[in-house]
Amino acid sequence: MRASEEVGVRYMQAWEEKYYEREEGREEGREEGREELLKELAEKKYEKGMTVKEIADLLEEDVDTINRLLGQSNNAEENAE
Repeated sequence: MRASEEVGVRYMQAWEEKYYEREEGREEGREEGREELLKELAEKKYEKGMTVKEIADLLEEDVDTINRLLGQSNNAEENAE
């Protein structure tokens, strides 16, 4: 009977590990999806003539993040005007 309890415990531990790995993967996927969406929105706004600062304000992100998403230099003053 003891061996069967050990097998059950090992099974539950393996199941929990897989569960947490899947949850971590989902969280990473959500973050990547969020960043992809932000990039798409920032690009559209930039193409329409909005400044980086305006886009950052609109999307509630910082200027450095928007610069990174747009592939711009981090010179916020140059891009904010």
